[in-house]
Amino acid sequence: MSTVINTRSPFYKKISNASLSYAKLELYVWTGVYADRVAASKKYTLTKEELGTNNYVTFELSELIRDYMITEYNDYATDTLWVNADITIYDSAGAIVQVGGQDTTIYPFLAIDGYGYFEDGINPRSVEYSTPMVMQDNNTDIYYYGGYDIKIPIYAEAATVTATLTSTAGANIFWENADEFWDTYDVTWGSGQTPVVITDNGNTNQKIQYLIITDTESLNDGDYVTISSTNASYPDVIIKLNKVCEPKFTPLSAIFYNKYGALQNLWFFKKSMTNISISSSKFKNNIIDFDNSGGSPSYSLSKHQEKIFMANGKESITMNTGFYDESFNEVIRQMLLSEQVWVYDGTNTLPINLKSNTLLFKKGVNDKLISYTVSFDYAYDKINNIQ
Repeated sequence: MSTVINTRSPFYKKISNASLSYAKLELYVWTGVYADRVAASKKYTLTKEELGTNNYVTFELSELIRDYMITEYNDYATDTLWVNADITIYDSAGAIVQVGGQDTTIYPFLAIDGYGYFEDGINPRSVEYSTPMVMQDNNTDIYYYGGYDIKIPIYAEAATVTATLTSTAGANIFWENADEFWDTYDVTWGSGQTPVVITDNGNTNQKIQYLIITDTESLNDGDYVTISSTNASYPDVIIKLNKVCEPKFTPLSAIFYNKYGALQNLWFFKKSMTNISISSSKFKNNIIDFDNSGGSPSYSLSKHQEKIFMANGKESITMNTGFYDESFNEVIRQMLLSEQVWVYDGTNTLPINLKSNTLLFKKGVNDKLISYTVSFDYAYDKINNIQ
């Protein structure tokens, strides 16, 4: 199993030798299978001297690796990368002390655009089995809007993963695993009566896969999915599927990269409002007409003396979640901390940026019913001015 580097948090590699004066690290980053590393995969060559007489140097890798991470909502996204490094150790005379040995070829590192919290300590989730099989928090419940797909991110390196749907509507439900969050139903998908088996073929585009359930209108409230692995280090995960009926408002889905570097969505079931802010520049326009047929200068009352140019608008949207369990506070936190968020309105998936800078987390013991209102700016100008 790979050692995971979560590239939104620092990842340090310490190199030591009793004769070390300085060390060279050649960093390789690539996609595909691990064996695809070639000379062109070398992206950086770093040299670092020891500090004092410590006989060691430390390299931080995440910031460099992240240059090659493409976290987008489209087919050219690259959200996992292979990483390793060749290390050469030199003494004070410039002679090679060691090529190879400790960390010469750093065992398979898999870079994912996740992060750890301060409380998680250094190099978060870099030890074996610390990346969860189901790559999202609050794995006991999913709240969904009937008729729209349910999508669950799976870490495919967790050996062979099997998902089983427990529902009386199994024959009317179709589901499949996909390597892209935005995949949609096709005729090759199996019915809900048949378990979905998720395997890892070693390619970076297979490391994070998504269990997608479609035709969710046929699901019953309280149906559940059981996700299990052949690796005993991963306990079974049972996720209850809670259907939310909303007869008044049009629910919206926020899609974001979560703490584990996987795409996740969260439904906002209640009231949403859109507003627009206009920006423009002005100049004073000379509207006098010296060439009119009467011979005397004049001007038209219909002409603008103050002329507007470069007018454009920025829209924002404010959305309300409706009622959620307190355990979803962590999901809300990760959405707010995400650098990439989109809103799906049933037709389009559009980029948005967080507008609300603060949020008070609620607790059931204090607030009884928990809901959140969050504001976002659409991440584009309303008038298309892309050149």
